[in-house]
Formats: sequence, structure tokens, C-alpha cells
Amino acid sequence: MGSTGSGSFGNYRIGRNGGETSGKGGIGGMEEIECPTLIENIRLEDVATSEFYVNNNSTLPAPGTKVQVRDKVYLGRLVVETEDTKQVLGNLPTQYNYLLTYITKGMYYSGNVISSGNTPVPFVVVTLNG
Repeated sequence: MGSTGSGSFGNYRIGRNGGETSGKGGIGGMEEIECPTLIENIRLEDVATSEFYVNNNSTLPAPGTKVQVRDKVYLGRLVVETEDTKQVLGNLPTQYNYLLTYITKGMYYSGNVISSGNTPVPFVVVTLNG
């Protein structure tokens, strides 16, 4: 079974009881989540089809490689790219779509590759700072 969504970016909100919901506009008893300043250990999606992986003969960035979240949506997704070459390493999981709200307001997210590897499938894990 899958889940359905609105097909668009929205603000994620948190209820007074701590339960997360998503939506636009004010909902009784809901408050908007604050802009996170540190997001640790994000496993990127679609690494094997990424620009970096394809252009670099199936190699992955080394731990410590400086990365950033691209300031514009790329092919319908928020992506992480290398700071130096601007090559896409992978997509941010959709649970982080709420970051687009802060990025469009001028927030900048950068960080480092924490780990990468090819087994069982190509993967890249990053930590981001706002």
C-alpha cells in the first residue's frame, strides 16, 4: 500500500499534542515547525541515477565532502549537490520538503558527506546545517 499526497510542497505543521500533520493555512491548535539548524544523517535517495554518480564513473564522494541543498527545485525535488562542482548527489527524502519554505525565504543549508558506499546499493549520507 502507498500513501497519497497533494502533489505540491506545503508547510508541515505540528499539533499541540506533538503529532505532525501537513497542510496549508492555519489549522486550529497547530503551530508551524521552526526552521531546523541541524539535520543529521540524511540518507539521500536516487544516488545511483544522480549526476555525480553517472558523471564520475560510478564513484561516490568521500566522507567530509562539502555539500549544499540546491536553492531551487530540480526535476521536481529538493536535491543535495557538491559545493565545488554543483553536481547533484541525490534527492532529499520527501519528509524534508518543508525545507523549501525556508530556502525560498533565504535560508541556506550546507554540510558534509558523513558516509557513502556501493553496498547493497549506492548510498550517500549527509548532515546539513542551516
